[in-house]
Amino acid sequence: MAVISGSGNAAALAFNGAVTPHAADFGYGIMQLGSMAQIGAGIGRSMSPVAGAGIIIAGLAGINPMEMAKRNAVPCIIATVVRKPVMIVVIMTGFLCYNF
Repeated sequence: MAVISGSGNAAALAFNGAVTPHAADFGYGIMQLGSMAQIGAGIGRSMSPVAGAGIIIAGLAGINPMEMAKRNAVPCIIATVVRKPVMIVVIMTGFLCYNF
């Protein structure tokens, strides 16, 4: 959703409002599921050709925003693939378990 809308925050807030309260049903804590959603939203925003910052930077560089999004896609997809197992390890070790 972040890639299409250009706003990672809107996508994360929508996801966190709808799904994160049910994190225990998926075997995660609210903090763990919410942090994965936020990281995914940030990565999605980096891949979006309609993100405000991307349009400005593409304009300053004199390139098409779609070309910039294509260049960012491969590293962002790799980061997404690597992030999932790393977050699972972090969750299993309890590294992000805070008592609030």
